[in-house]
Amino acid sequence: MTKTILITGGSGVLGKALIGKLIPDYKIIAIGTNHSHFPENIRHHKHFKFYKRDLKNLNDLSDLNIKEPIDLVLHLAAVVSGAKVDEATYYQINVNATKQLVSFAIQKQIPHFGFVSSISVYGSKETELTLHSERFGKTIYAKTKALAEDFIFQSGQNYSVIRLASIYGKGTKSFISKLKSLMKRGVYPKIPPTRKKSILHIEDATEAIYLWTKHCFAGKKPESLYVFSHPEAVTIETVIRTFQDLGITKKRQLPIPVTGIWSKLIDILFRMISWIRKKPFHGSPLQPLLESVAIYDAGSWEKIGYFPKSDLRKGLLDYQ
Repeated sequence: MTKTILITGGSGVLGKALIGKLIPDYKIIAIGTNHSHFPENIRHHKHFKFYKRDLKNLNDLSDLNIKEPIDLVLHLAAVVSGAKVDEATYYQINVNATKQLVSFAIQKQIPHFGFVSSISVYGSKETELTLHSERFGKTIYAKTKALAEDFIFQSGQNYSVIRLASIYGKGTKSFISKLKSLMKRGVYPKIPPTRKKSILHIEDATEAIYLWTKHCFAGKKPESLYVFSHPEAVTIETVIRTFQDLGITKKRQLPIPVTGIWSKLIDILFRMISWIRKKPFHGSPLQPLLESVAIYDAGSWEKIGYFPKSDLRKGLLDYQ
């Protein structure tokens, strides 16, 4: 009998790539706010079903109202870092909706649950991190992701937290995409080269979750925690130089200092802009460039039998 997967966040870049790999072999039930956000090849597939559900309004198990038997949940949906929403929305979607989905899975005795989180929960550090390092993330995104993870860890089930490094590649909105946008304007942020950041190409991220799903259905006991990143962390300087070497951006760029006093001034500037526009402020757009979270866990890759294929140079070819 064909297995059925319930997925949230399926219309995002990672979600669409993942559904594309899963849908030939599994039935997909996606919940979201807009059916048209999915490409036609998914919308009209015989294995695809869509339920209009808004995680902002998910406050009780009855709000899900899904009757079909589910074999696995993939929870990808989240309010991402830098979103112009208030803190209440971050907590509702990232924390409370996760709580309701975990409760739903336990009540329906769904054997497998994969929660996609982020290495940002560790916090911006320049010390060596390991899989089980403490979570000291200070951004609203990191805090709410960490709280959501707790519902997985406390569930008492064989459920998994899957922490991903910054995902880059075609269609993504990572710090690398923001950096390219700045460089196209002829400027780049001058940041100390000691700040290393872990990255993961969209194709490797997709393959990691796909293989985790396959392992669950094959009867292999999943780990409670995985961290997926490329073994080579990068610096902003390395990314800039690689963009230039590949001819994606011009070699002559104007450096803009964004650390120290400059960082504080930029923060004040964007805080004022948000106040004038009456928008919530959760840090300047440069914040993802300033954060440095570097971690690699070989064991996570070994457990799923895969190794990331795209290093920085190969991955940046997506931006040509």
